[in-house]
Amino acid sequence: MARRSSRDLDDEQDDTPIDRLVTALEHAPNGLHDLAEPTGDVPLAWPASMSDVYLAFDGATLFHEELTIYPAADVATGDDGLYVVGTVGESEVKVDGRGRVIAVDTETGENIVEGTTLARWLRGWIDALLLTIDKDGEYKDDVFDAQGEVVREVAIAQARAQVKRDTRAPGPRWRLARLYAASSDPAQLALARKELETVVEIEPSLPWAWLDLARISEQLGELEGAYDEAVAAAEAAPDHDQVAYFWAHAARIALRRGAEADRATAAARATAADPRLVEAQLAGAEQNLTDKDFSSARALVALARAVQPKNLNAIDLSRRIEAADPVN
Repeated sequence: MARRSSRDLDDEQDDTPIDRLVTALEHAPNGLHDLAEPTGDVPLAWPASMSDVYLAFDGATLFHEELTIYPAADVATGDDGLYVVGTVGESEVKVDGRGRVIAVDTETGENIVEGTTLARWLRGWIDALLLTIDKDGEYKDDVFDAQGEVVREVAIAQARAQVKRDTRAPGPRWRLARLYAASSDPAQLALARKELETVVEIEPSLPWAWLDLARISEQLGELEGAYDEAVAAAEAAPDHDQVAYFWAHAARIALRRGAEADRATAAARATAADPRLVEAQLAGAEQNLTDKDFSSARALVALARAVQPKNLNAIDLSRRIEAADPVN
């Protein structure tokens, strides 16, 4: 395909997203990408921003086939109505009717907007993957741990690179927030909260992001704010299949605040959404106890007791967990 001459990467103010994407590939180490010739044979029904990519190149394999974009002829429409345009790792890359890249969040199973356009998403992934590659096009030795996972520092840098390239895409920013939140360092938690506040501003209907925000506020001792954020999680998607779980967290935090009226209200909402919620939480806690996962067992019992403080099974299970935990 015809290419522009190389230019300074900072001199991009007059470029289109497609121009910047191709320039980024031009500056990548040799042998890392194979772009097919462009095509004009794209369906009229496709989103314009998706068609623009195919007008630049009709499919590609990038970074040792870590990222693949299918040729236009191989793009299919799934049962969910999304265009399946490629893969990244073992995950499908899908585009919706508005041209946004949609992916399944690995932690929650929720569909999340990973890119506001295919070109911006690709540019962010190229920047992220370049952080794992040396000048010879080989994977760097210090970016993976013993299990083959990207080390935390590099994962943070990758997420930040993706956020930089597509600031209005909630997926990369949410991933960055959770990486920060994995630390107990107050400074890291503050960074996580800042990112999460932007996530829920961009996409206020993401209940799990609201719950992450509530957990951070709770960890920082800001219980009133944590309660409000847990309520926001429950109200973000009233028909969500986990809405009872979100209300249970609101009840648990209200209990910690000593706000009985708020606890009772949240508990009633949880029970109304799922009358078997407490039973399910206690069953999960029993399994955690069997597995000697005492922390998870305590967390589930705490939810159950927030919803039903006088539940005798919950009280008994709480005692058994404390007795079994060798740390106590």
